Amino acid sequence: MFSVEQGAVRTQWFPIDRVVGASTLYVGQLVKADMSVAINGVAPLAAGAAGAADTTGKNVLFGVVIGTNDQVPTYDATYGQYIASVQTPAQQKARKFFGVEGMWAKNDPQPFVKVAVIDAHTVLRGNIYNATVGVAPTVVTASAVNATAGLGMTTGSIDVATIAQLCTTYCRSGANRGLYRVNLSASATAHTFTTYWPYTLAIGDTFVTVPLKPFGTSYAQITTTAGYIGMGFNCAATPATDYFLIDVLELDLREAGKETVLFRFAPCHFDMVRA
Repeated sequence: MFSVEQGAVRTQWFPIDRVVGASTLYVGQLVKADMSVAINGVAPLAAGAAGAADTTGKNVLFGVVIGTNDQVPTYDATYGQYIASVQTPAQQKARKFFGVEGMWAKNDPQPFVKVAVIDAHTVLRGNIYNATVGVAPTVVTASAVNATAGLGMTTGSIDVATIAQLCTTYCRSGANRGLYRVNLSASATAHTFTTYWPYTLAIGDTFVTVPLKPFGTSYAQITTTAGYIGMGFNCAATPATDYFLIDVLELDLREAGKETVLFRFAPCHFDMVRA
């Protein structure tokens, strides 16, 4: 899921799109309100990033859903609170809702979501998942270590092969527990690092690796499961081809199932005019 930590442009109520079909929006989901397709409300992103910095997909980010106007909230066991669009007069009048703020009439029965509108200055926190929301990045165990102390090791297969200088490994257990290192290697099982591990690596040490930098400009892909697009970052997607550009402020891999990244989206993702 995504949450706004600092610098939202504003929070505001918006109806849910119906032009491109029925939509379901979840609290914590990224949404758009652009002109890439005709839409009459906020909508899920069309897909994950396509091309470098999403120059093929050209999703234009708008905000993060932070609430709904259902009187009685509805929940999915995996994805959390959600609200579904409706269309017919009977469906709208059957809703149990509360009136929203702003330009909208208090008695408008169409479904609304409250959105934290974002821009390139907004600081967000996103969960990191192994392709599917709720599935943590894979923890791997060292099966061999390099003879040069701290240089690297061989492990079971991580979620996606690393790309040199674009991925980060965190030590979960062993003498280097709690330390982060940027990957130098390009492999799913054989790992070397730009800065060596300071303490002796041992067979049985455990690690987790994600395709994100620990800070600074990084490549990142969101979750792309149909119907649940934009619910977090996907650590099983390679940073080599299709990605958003983000500025990482903090990468937290300390606890299984609670891996997160504090970040900003690059300015290009708020503009439809891109190379």
